Amino acid sequence: MSRARVVISACVVAAVACGHGESEHAHGGGVEVTPPASGPTDATNLTPLPDENPDPKVVEVNLEAREGTKTYDNSPATPVWTYNGSVPGPIIEANVGDKLIVHFKNALPEPTTVHWHGVRLAAAMDGTLAMQSPIPAGGTFRYEMTLKDAGLFWFHPHIRSDVQVQKGLYGVLRVRGAAEPAADVERVLVLDDIKLEKDGRVSETLDDLSRMMGREGNILLANGVANARVAIEAGGLVRLRVVSSANGRFFNLRIPGHKLTVVGTDGGLVPKPYEVDTLLVSPGERYDVMFVANVAPGGELAVLNEAYERGHESGKRATSEVLRLRAGASRVATPKVIPSSQAPIERLADAPVDFPIRLNEKVIGDEMMFTINDAVHGDIPPIRVKRGEVRVLEVINESDMDHPFHLHGFFFQVLARDGVAVPEASVANKDTIVVAAKKRLKLVARFDEPGRWMYHCHILEHAEHGMMGELVVE
Repeated sequence: MSRARVVISACVVAAVACGHGESEHAHGGGVEVTPPASGPTDATNLTPLPDENPDPKVVEVNLEAREGTKTYDNSPATPVWTYNGSVPGPIIEANVGDKLIVHFKNALPEPTTVHWHGVRLAAAMDGTLAMQSPIPAGGTFRYEMTLKDAGLFWFHPHIRSDVQVQKGLYGVLRVRGAAEPAADVERVLVLDDIKLEKDGRVSETLDDLSRMMGREGNILLANGVANARVAIEAGGLVRLRVVSSANGRFFNLRIPGHKLTVVGTDGGLVPKPYEVDTLLVSPGERYDVMFVANVAPGGELAVLNEAYERGHESGKRATSEVLRLRAGASRVATPKVIPSSQAPIERLADAPVDFPIRLNEKVIGDEMMFTINDAVHGDIPPIRVKRGEVRVLEVINESDMDHPFHLHGFFFQVLARDGVAVPEASVANKDTIVVAAKKRLKLVARFDEPGRWMYHCHILEHAEHGMMGELVVE
């Protein structure tokens, strides 16, 4: 991500930060979602990216970032940026242990990169400016990695990310393992929103509210579609693989009449699945959930986004509908059950905190900036560790709003929340996690890959405006 600055008056910044901005108060801390005007649209399947290599252990694909157009809801055609002509981009399918080779071409009018969010890989392949020069317009780059972990990952630019992702540059990588939980239906849901002007253009305006909350759209999207319908089976065991590619919006998901069982998260399956009534998915996070669809053939289940207070009166928003799951005829032959336990994960040892990471915001000059340890990207001293070390980070959120903290290149585990130890039974591998306002999380990670790695808030406007640091593994 590059560092960008937009001058705004300190008095306006103060009003927005304190929740007194007029537009923020009117809309509960964010952009008002417009109810869909178009008819229901099928969004069941993402476009698969063809594997060009006959070797069963090598997945070799061609990926191109290029301009295109897309119609959202009933708005005029929108100029977008795409991977291989679609928004979201195509899904890459692979298995644990496969070598993934991506021949990337940049056909956009400006430089870009591809970051493989959540994938443990060599630092030179991570797609950040710490380890890679920008790929110029017309340029190419070969990304190559061995896929170490099963899970749902995604890819997006790491230069001008707030604009390039908002314009459509994001796609999904699904890596399957040897012990996948059995389901009657498995669907990938890429959740997003987009802010459109009346003429259909993507709004690139970074007003005070967008800077504070991250750009939030007036149209909610599932797999790139407004008013989306995704096919399931009546009475079937459904597995949903959920990722949020939104710049700033948090999705607090609920399916009325159903509890969701979380069987996996960013780093793959969890040893002890657990039930939730609502599923909070912040920008960059992934969740793997299962439930039995209590619906008759031809019926639909609404997937709702419930209000969630992440700061600045956002909890006052109205509930909105993200998509509907449409039930076809039941063809369940063999009853399947939601797993109550899965393969164990090595729990990394607890220890004193090595590196405190304090998140905050402040006006610097006439600009609202987002800080780590009172400094902004470029001025934050790097964290330095030796290769192979297990080290403990504590992320302390001193601000008045939640921040999704993302670490590149490694999984971490939560040791404690506000000083209270997390039970070993709750161990999970994560790379992105919500650090709530005025709260702190104690995290532990094994740093086994050398290079320069980024950590940052995954509200993209916050990362672009200071809240991004560097970790060096030597």
